[in-house]
Amino acid sequence: PRVPPPAIPGGSQTENYPEASRYVLLAHGSKRADTWVQLDALSGDLRRAGRAEVVAASVFFGDDSAAEEGGGEPRPPASLDALLRRMLAAEPARPIRILPFILGPSRALRAETPRLVREAAATCAAADVEVLPCLADVVDAEGARAVSVGLAEQIERTIAEAGLTRPFVLVCDHGSADAAVAAVRRTMVADVARLLGSAVVGVEPAPMERPSSLARGSEADDPLLEERLAGLCCADAAAVEVVVAMAFLSPGRHAGADGDVAEIVARATAGRADLRVHVSELLGDSRAVRRVLARAVGVA
Repeated sequence: PRVPPPAIPGGSQTENYPEASRYVLLAHGSKRADTWVQLDALSGDLRRAGRAEVVAASVFFGDDSAAEEGGGEPRPPASLDALLRRMLAAEPARPIRILPFILGPSRALRAETPRLVREAAATCAAADVEVLPCLADVVDAEGARAVSVGLAEQIERTIAEAGLTRPFVLVCDHGSADAAVAAVRRTMVADVARLLGSAVVGVEPAPMERPSSLARGSEADDPLLEERLAGLCCADAAAVEVVVAMAFLSPGRHAGADGDVAEIVARATAGRADLRVHVSELLGDSRAVRRVLARAVGVA
């Protein structure tokens, strides 16, 4: 089971993000209920901590139907387009800040989100809508990338809980043919290697899948998780200890307990006493990522 994410501490609004603003916590979108539950809980935590209006939305797979009474079943978030139009119709002059719960500069964030914002804003002359940076673009006061710090936190937690000594780390994300997204993965690998230092043997990228549009050996290509695991072997009697660092923000069919990554690990370790794989908690549940979101809605 997933470990509950850390709570977001309460605070006061900062000058950069005035209390008058409204915030849309934006995800790519998913058809899985565990992802909907996570996003709904996170937006609720941010509302309570920052005393700000925070509502969840998704670029894809949004549900704009009216919620049925009773039942208590999880529901998908609203689509970004429909939500923005409703918010602008209700309070045309009140600022809206879109807070991406999205790791890197994906095409959905670079192209689809700006298009949806433009179309919604065109319906309201007073519209003030701004898309804030994706998580990979946020750095702390010391210049460290928040997502790298968060991933290192989750790796350290896995090492401590499993009692590991200098394991090998594989940073696993979805995999993409987009060079900008692959660059985020490689940057996290370099950052995590620096942050963990001698606590690990090494850190390498290991995306979950290789899209059919991605040419082997191209700029965005890295060995897959299953390929990395198959290539690991131990020359002595001791087993190779590996931490799969989950560079995913949400669970769902890829990163959930019964998802694609879990299946890849199960296949790789079947019949191999020389390979022990430990899967970290999700990057999206790390304290560092939660701090980024909290600061964005004005929690000092």
